[in-house]
Amino acid sequence: MYKVYQVQAGDTLENIALKNNTTENEIRRLNNNLGNIRIGQYIVLPVVTQSLYDTYIVKQGDSMYAIARRYNIDLDDLLAINGIGRNDFIYPNQQILVPRRNMNIYVTKTNDTLQSVMNKLQVTSDDLIKQNEKIMLLPDQVIVYSEEGNS
Repeated sequence: MYKVYQVQAGDTLENIALKNNTTENEIRRLNNNLGNIRIGQYIVLPVVTQSLYDTYIVKQGDSMYAIARRYNIDLDDLLAINGIGRNDFIYPNQQILVPRRNMNIYVTKTNDTLQSVMNKLQVTSDDLIKQNEKIMLLPDQVIVYSEEGNS
């Protein structure tokens, strides 16, 4: 899920990311390795539904691997959700999005089909569509499913 945002006076990538529950790296990735931003420029931002994620504040000595283990999530999925590469550094006080408990997360891969995603999450297409505004099946799209959100 994405939205278009027009850069305002005083905006920085950091404050745009914080206001939109995303990361600078993810904004750069979505906008072809965006460099400096300018007032009036349009950029693409991910729509992150806060009800799906909690925010974890990185502490000294944390690693993405340790955070993934703590929250019982696949490391590659955690990296994709946050727009962080395997070789990227994280730093104290950085905000990391982690899926809330009982959330099933799947990051799409090349050649995925709706059927393969449904099989992976063990859900019906109706249930999956109710919880995801758009499913484009492009590589690295985050698909979520919660049985609680389906009642």
